[in-house]
Amino acid sequence: MGYCSEHRVTLRRPDQTTCGRHVRKDLLLKSSKAFHHHHGQHFPHDKVVTFHNRADQADSSYIERSTSFLRHDSVGDVVADYGEYDSKIESLAQLRSLSTYRSEIAMLSLGRAYTNRCVERGGSWTSGIHLLWWTRRRLVEAEVFDPTPSDFRYSTAGSSERQLELAGWSLLMLRLMFISDLGTYAEGRDASIEPLKGIAEQAAQDTQIPSKRKLLTWIKKTGIAMLEDVLPESRYRSITASLLR
Repeated sequence: MGYCSEHRVTLRRPDQTTCGRHVRKDLLLKSSKAFHHHHGQHFPHDKVVTFHNRADQADSSYIERSTSFLRHDSVGDVVADYGEYDSKIESLAQLRSLSTYRSEIAMLSLGRAYTNRCVERGGSWTSGIHLLWWTRRRLVEAEVFDPTPSDFRYSTAGSSERQLELAGWSLLMLRLMFISDLGTYAEGRDASIEPLKGIAEQAAQDTQIPSKRKLLTWIKKTGIAMLEDVLPESRYRSITASLLR
């Protein structure tokens, strides 16, 4: 089961459906944008379709317009209401406060899309400053949330231990990718934040293989120093204060 926040439909078979607005959350920003541009040329933007039939809207065996399927816990409730009430940043703050594996995956995924949309519409990289700070704090404090069995969409041929290991690595890497996004958006706009654009790629190169343990070690030895050098709390407070003027 999945959910499309663009068309506001529940996806019964998310691996078999798509639309021209689809954004890959597992790629670094520039690669994700290249994929998005290419994908948008081959699939319609105004409806969800199946991969094998790009002309007709997916039927009810693929999508469900009711969000009731999604509303089985607090994370689903927030995601289903994302952008409907108050501000989107308020929904992201609610996801942060839930402090679970699923809630943070949702916060970071929606947060990447939110910040990208703000920048594309002429906004500043600072639209993501609070998300950046929240993510930085969790990395510095080594907060890692373990998934529950229901968080896995598919079973794999590997052991459950390896699946948990990869899930933990994915969450840590998604944090680093969000931080890299902000560094990329700051290019030519804020030289002090721009160095963050390479943090995820450097982590991947230095650790080589998907390993939660190795990535945590890299974050403690290298990543935290980068974050504290580029974005100390005084710098964050200064940026947020300037936005309130």
